[in-house]
Amino acid sequence: MNRKLSISGFQLFCMIFLFEGGTTSVFGLAHNSKQDGWISIFISLILCCILLYVYLKLYEIYPSLLFTKYIQLILGEYAGKVVALIYIVYFLYIAARDLRDFEEVLVITLYNSSSIILIGIIMMSLIVYSLYKGLETFARANEVIFMLIVIMLFFLIGAETISKLQNFNNLRPVLENGIQPILKDVFPITLTFPFGELITFTMIFPYVNKTKKTFKIGFLAIIVTGILMIIFNINNIAILGASLFERTSFPLLTAVSFVNIAHFIQRLDTFVIMLMVFGGFIKITIFFYCALSGSADLFNVKKTEKLIYPLSIIIIMLSLFMAPNYLEHIKEGFEIVPYYLHIPLQVIIPVCLLLIVLIQRKIKFSKK
Repeated sequence: MNRKLSISGFQLFCMIFLFEGGTTSVFGLAHNSKQDGWISIFISLILCCILLYVYLKLYEIYPSLLFTKYIQLILGEYAGKVVALIYIVYFLYIAARDLRDFEEVLVITLYNSSSIILIGIIMMSLIVYSLYKGLETFARANEVIFMLIVIMLFFLIGAETISKLQNFNNLRPVLENGIQPILKDVFPITLTFPFGELITFTMIFPYVNKTKKTFKIGFLAIIVTGILMIIFNINNIAILGASLFERTSFPLLTAVSFVNIAHFIQRLDTFVIMLMVFGGFIKITIFFYCALSGSADLFNVKKTEKLIYPLSIIIIMLSLFMAPNYLEHIKEGFEIVPYYLHIPLQVIIPVCLLLIVLIQRKIKFSKK
């Protein structure tokens, strides 16, 4: 780990907030729960706090080590390196999935005649530039983007409220279809996306300059983000109704399209597109950075910059060839990735690692 790197507590807060909420506010969550979606998000938030505790507890035991490094200490050199490599591939793959999301969304909403290859290359060029500048520069950029996004989000809700679009009767009846649809949304979809993706921050926690405050900052960031997700879920359903909310791919974009203030303030879609761009940039960069730092650590590459271009090409190629079309891409994201990637790598392995460490420490203590 590069000990010279250092990010502040507020920068960590901004990174978690933007990583978790940046794209989620646009895409929406818990579509299957319809008007009970906010309940699904609330339950997922509680479960996420348990997951975050696992991640932070591992960080507390190994405060100066990256996740891919202390895996090798816990599992042994050979098994540890294999698992670390799996996580690196996972980070690369999810970065590619997020890039594909970003490419498809911009083609659908804004650049209908553009190629997803061109959009992917432009986006990746910005990310590569950001990574060359380093984590500290990226963290400072997050502070600025955080302010912009918060202002935009409140402006959008304010515009929708002034336009009198919300009808909170759309949130009734509560639990119309029972608890089953809610639980299906919670596990594994909403728990793993976006909450479980906090696993990436096990590669960033060691760089926080105030180690003792990392616990508080982490929980504060995820709780604030979770509350924001609930607010936007309720707001979108109040505007669109449960049926339209379930069918639309971009509920915030659809809701904003109805804004009309004195026939003057209209067409606020641009703000939502900006949210997509900022959110996509932050998320892909963090996944890319985790793969980059993990690869450098695993293969003992002293100059991390040497890996940026090769890995960026891998991400672009993966994003293009992982699915033949957008519908297939979405299907994989909901039916395959959560079960075969997210659950094992976000939940099962970290929990097992913590249990192994606690057992090892207890055995050592009993021997003494």
